[in-house]
Amino acid sequence: MAFHSPGPRWPGALRAALALLIPGSIALLFGFEQEMLLIAAGGFTVIYGEGHPFRKRFQVMLIAGILLATGALSGALVGEVVWSHINAGDSHWWLLIIALFTTAIATVGAWIQNALRLPPPGSFFIVMVAGGSTMVAKLGLNPIEVSLWSLIGAATGLTLGMLPMLVNPHRPEQQAVEVLEKAVKDFANSPAPSIAKNHQAETALSTAWFALSDAGILSGGRVRRKNQSDLVARVHRAHTKLAILNTRTKHTESDDISDNPNYLDLSRTAIPHSRPSISYRFYRSASLYSHATQTALKVMMASLLCGVAGIALGMGRPDWAIVSALLTLQWGPDKIPGTIRGLHRLVGSMGGILLYAVFHLAGVHGLSLLIALAICQFFAEFFVVRNYALAVIFTTPLALLMGNAVTEPLRDIMVSRTVEVMLSILFALLVLWFFLPDTEARHHDRLRRRTHQAMGALLGRLLAAKPADALNERRDLQYELLGERRAAQTLSSNYPAQVERIWPEHLRLQRAGYTLLDYCTTNDTRELSLEEIGQLAAMVRETTAVPGRFSTGAPKNPTTADATDAPAPAADSTPPRPHQSDRGPSSETASADDHEPKAEH
Repeated sequence: MAFHSPGPRWPGALRAALALLIPGSIALLFGFEQEMLLIAAGGFTVIYGEGHPFRKRFQVMLIAGILLATGALSGALVGEVVWSHINAGDSHWWLLIIALFTTAIATVGAWIQNALRLPPPGSFFIVMVAGGSTMVAKLGLNPIEVSLWSLIGAATGLTLGMLPMLVNPHRPEQQAVEVLEKAVKDFANSPAPSIAKNHQAETALSTAWFALSDAGILSGGRVRRKNQSDLVARVHRAHTKLAILNTRTKHTESDDISDNPNYLDLSRTAIPHSRPSISYRFYRSASLYSHATQTALKVMMASLLCGVAGIALGMGRPDWAIVSALLTLQWGPDKIPGTIRGLHRLVGSMGGILLYAVFHLAGVHGLSLLIALAICQFFAEFFVVRNYALAVIFTTPLALLMGNAVTEPLRDIMVSRTVEVMLSILFALLVLWFFLPDTEARHHDRLRRRTHQAMGALLGRLLAAKPADALNERRDLQYELLGERRAAQTLSSNYPAQVERIWPEHLRLQRAGYTLLDYCTTNDTRELSLEEIGQLAAMVRETTAVPGRFSTGAPKNPTTADATDAPAPAADSTPPRPHQSDRGPSSETASADDHEPKAEH
């Protein structure tokens, strides 16, 4: 029940509620009660912009609004075809088209959000709107109307999301820094080591660095806007303090139960690079064994299974089960955290169905229905990045009310939606534990090779340019190092007894990569000699030895070469759990007095 993301959420939640309440009231005033429900679909736009600097927020919300309206249009078109046949007396299996449509949207959304490493809520609301719109044919609205009403909600959300810029154009990045400082202070003052508070602080740190980058304050590991360098210094101080606290409080269990992992290494206290370009992130994920592809395949398999099973049992909302499966698997969680996510979805959905029953028994309609929708919208935004168990309590009745389920018999709705949620959790967990069981090892091996390639690309660039002119290659290497580190942590979490075979190679790779980045930082503005580049290349070549093949079978002792050539991971050779740091060599020392922001590692 821990909150994974710190910081105030009520301002954004209020904007999300107003994005529905304002245009909904106007629509209701002119007698468009059914159309009022569709505005909520576009109102989710404001949720996607929260936390982003205004420089980036407009672009994010514009894309989200277009996707939401497009999802509503395409879902309504599919629903119109399906329900016209079912209402004419054709087979109930026409619902399979809705299942296939929603599965396709969920699969593509899962791949994109993981390829780009997007923050929550990812594609969840887009899939929910697209799938839910297949039901609006029952309202007698044509697909164009559905899309236009969604666009009204999106436009309202876009306006409300950008409105605070008139008061303080730098407030989002300032708030990200304030949230970080408070999270680190809370972690330091906790009476006992707290996994939840540690994860909150790490999440706030990652958010703060990206906020400064998106705001244009940082670029290429340097401060570009000197008048806001105080924000960079404050983040660096908090980062250093958190790194020290993390070494003093050695947790013994995984803290990665949030919606997506934090790609950061606390032992690196330098200013990080921004993320690579969208095309680069798409390209690196265009592989069968990438994390994005494997997650998308799992989402597709679970979605098809629960969708078809629901139709076979006579259920009428295959999209409902598919959205539930997506919610559990969308970030490609490790096995234990993924099981916890499934329980979150189950508990939250049961609570949400009960809340919907309250609205149904109260007979909400007109203004009372609008208020109920706005309340659900408020709390959905309030909890969506903090705890999905709580968020789902409010997204469940929101989705049901948007589909005008309040006009249907309560008992039928409660039974069918409960069965579909049960099916989605069952198949999602079966897929998580048993579908493609060896892909984590293949994914890690792929990232290990990509890291070698990134080091080679940087060395090649240094033959013809100064390190300062190789920022793209340095950025890409940092990105691959963080990805390889996360993949090794996944192996450590899922197969703790087997990971000793790959851990020495993992540490060698991390230390070589960060040594190369540190050397570029130290000699940023001069050309490196051929002798220097040769020495760096020799160090990289030493890491290319193929490690013992990872296996989920009986453990074997590491080879002599692995045991003697690899640096020891701190005090012993036991791989740390996913929350612990893989400390590569660094020219920076994380000390309490080290307050000045450094160049990029």
